[in-house]
Amino acid sequence: MKIEGLRPGMENIDLDVTVLNLKEPKHVTTYSGLEHVLVEGEVEDDTGKAFLTVWNEQIDQLDGIAIGNIVGLKNCFISSFKGVIHVNIGRDSEIIKKDME
Repeated sequence: MKIEGLRPGMENIDLDVTVLNLKEPKHVTTYSGLEHVLVEGEVEDDTGKAFLTVWNEQIDQLDGIAIGNIVGLKNCFISSFKGVIHVNIGRDSEIIKKDME
């Protein structure tokens, strides 16, 4: 799948992207009172850019990932906030660092 084809509500999406930036982890509380930790960033492929949100325990998968790395994002779900596509790394998702070719 490519970023240009992503639509809100899609699930089980696999992408290969380049990491453009990653912010520091932050704590958020949902409207229902649940506490979460997330890392936000931005990724791109040859078709466009998207925001990245890595949730809770999946943040550990970012260890060793740096700006400019190519990563495989497996089993993601897609959301939209204010019309902007977000690729979400949740409980069943995986981040795999690719070898530079």
